[in-house]
Amino acid sequence: MRIGQILLEAELITPKQLSDGLEYGRTKSIFLGRAMKLLRVLDDDDIERAIQAQKLIKLGLSPASAIKALKRAVQDKVTFDQAMQSITITGEFKPNQQVPQFNVELLDDDSPEGLLKNGDKLLLDDHCKQAESYYRHALKALQKSLGEEHLDLTPVFLRLGNTYLALQNFDQARTCYEKSLTIRKKELHDDHPQVAQALESLADLHKAQGEEQEAIQLFLSALDILEKNLPGSLGAYASILRKVAAAAQSSAPKDGRVLPVGEILKAAGILPERDLQQALKMSKQQSLPLGIVLRENCMVGDRELQSALKAQFCIRQGVLTEDLAIDLLSRASRRDISLERLLHEAGVLASDEQKIDIYRQIAADLDLLVAAESSALNTQQELAPVAYRLGSLYEQVGDQGQAEIYYSRALTIWGAGIRGDLTAARTCIQLAKILKTQNRREEIVPLFTKALEHRQHALGAQHDETIETMEDLAEAEIDAYEFKAGLAHAQEAIQHREELGQDGNLLLRPVILLGDAQLNLKDFEGAQATYKRAMTLAQPKDGKPTASLAAVMEKQGDLYERQKINKAAITQYKGALMILEAAGRKQTAAGESLQAKIAKLEAAPA
Repeated sequence: MRIGQILLEAELITPKQLSDGLEYGRTKSIFLGRAMKLLRVLDDDDIERAIQAQKLIKLGLSPASAIKALKRAVQDKVTFDQAMQSITITGEFKPNQQVPQFNVELLDDDSPEGLLKNGDKLLLDDHCKQAESYYRHALKALQKSLGEEHLDLTPVFLRLGNTYLALQNFDQARTCYEKSLTIRKKELHDDHPQVAQALESLADLHKAQGEEQEAIQLFLSALDILEKNLPGSLGAYASILRKVAAAAQSSAPKDGRVLPVGEILKAAGILPERDLQQALKMSKQQSLPLGIVLRENCMVGDRELQSALKAQFCIRQGVLTEDLAIDLLSRASRRDISLERLLHEAGVLASDEQKIDIYRQIAADLDLLVAAESSALNTQQELAPVAYRLGSLYEQVGDQGQAEIYYSRALTIWGAGIRGDLTAARTCIQLAKILKTQNRREEIVPLFTKALEHRQHALGAQHDETIETMEDLAEAEIDAYEFKAGLAHAQEAIQHREELGQDGNLLLRPVILLGDAQLNLKDFEGAQATYKRAMTLAQPKDGKPTASLAAVMEKQGDLYERQKINKAAITQYKGALMILEAAGRKQTAAGESLQAKIAKLEAAPA
């Protein structure tokens, strides 16, 4: 029911007052309620009661019951809700069903902006019919002031289309989306991101109707536009990519048939037909795999070749349709990124297990290239990063055994002759961490030594990552009882950080490592001075207790214990434990270790 009819039937206004109010509202482009207020026919309370009655009618309350409650509310000068409760209690109204609750707090604003905001609130709360009403009023007001084809109308058409889509009123949703697209194409250039947004909305409609192929084509058209507006439109680009992948996966066949890599590269526009035929001829003459011929003759790059292998695998596994895999491969090449990165944006490779499958397939394909090639150095170096990636993925899923195998394989491929490769450095460090959990100390030092060599060569001696690796090496050497080597590397790390003007926590770790090396070399005076310096570095600036300060106090306790000064050692350990307790970390492994040390010394004879 319209608000005027409700007011009329509740006998709050006369037919003439209604006619005058409607005319005044049309003249001023305002709603009837505000017109009645300005004409001093109704006050704010009466208008609010009538609006509440209208809302409940829209939500399923019978008009007769709503008007009866409205009359009672005006007569008793109470709110509409109180009047509803009153007539329910007295038996005048006995609802057959629970009246839906309407808890959206709307703005008291009849401007187009206010109407749109109220519609957005209602749609967000799934009150779609009510949202539609607000959007339509906003559209009508804007059309009156701007005309029928203004660009500012298109967001309203999109909102209305989304509302109709939620209501499954597909014909009206299509009308709104197409209207928005038509205006934007007319007022903007065809490659504008707003045109892509309108295409995306139309594709959403086709997807909701089960028309997957039509949806995919529209999504891809939107991607074509957004590609020309990257990186600014990357968020929208990734969102549409995910929709494309979701629409395609439901129809991807799993029949095992797949195009050869050369055909995939040609279909993606990466390899011209002439080059493909020439490569096939050379492959046959030389009895070499096509991939080797393509790479050796610089027809395609390593990244394009690996991306094509990934596309082939996705098609074979039914992850993507053939057409979509080729389209995404082409897009990755145009954006100068790998297909894997594009698939990650699309959410296709959501699980680590899927990534492992793809990389194992790539590794197997590259192994075939290596086996078939007499001079395999280039292919081997290409295979090493794949082995590293497989190791990393296995480590992420908790399979340290497989991770160790692939990390070791990557390092074997790189060999002793390769220097300055940062991926090789990361491989050494990750493998060292795995071996540390297995207490294989003697194997860790060579790995950190190699990692340090790579980083020094690639980054320089005073890069943060290089110094951190030097500290890792010093710690590994001390753990492996190579105390003099650990001492030298700790001193070198301190020197680099001092030359860079670093202090605090950055300098604290190598200072503690220096003290540990001195302690194990029985240089008690040197260790005492070093730990004293560490204590100064660990002092918190805000006065709050920290685990770092507790760690240094524990080191001083270790020094006293080694010197058989048990009472002083206990004092240091207890002080460290108090700091951990104040920081809420008494029950950690560090706290338990301190408690065990205290108990041991207290139980020892004087």
